[in-house]
Amino acid sequence: MKREIQPELKLVVAKCTCGAEHKFWSTKESVRIDLCSNCHPYYKGDTSSMIIDTEGRVQKFRTKFGDDY
Repeated sequence: MKREIQPELKLVVAKCTCGAEHKFWSTKESVRIDLCSNCHPYYKGDTSSMIIDTEGRVQKFRTKFGDDY
C-alpha cells in the first residue's frame, strides 16, 4: 500500500445522545451516534420496549396456507 494515499486516522470520542462517550479511531474529527450499548434496549435487557412478534412467522404461514403445504 502506498503511504501517501492512505487517510490519516485520529483517535476520536464518539458522543451518544444518552451522554455516553466511546473512543475509537476514525478519519473524521468528531462523531455523534444515536444508539450505543449503554442506551440500546437489547443490551440493557429491557425487552418491554422492544417490538416482539407475538403471533410468529410459522403460525402466520400455517394459517394462510395450511399444514399440508
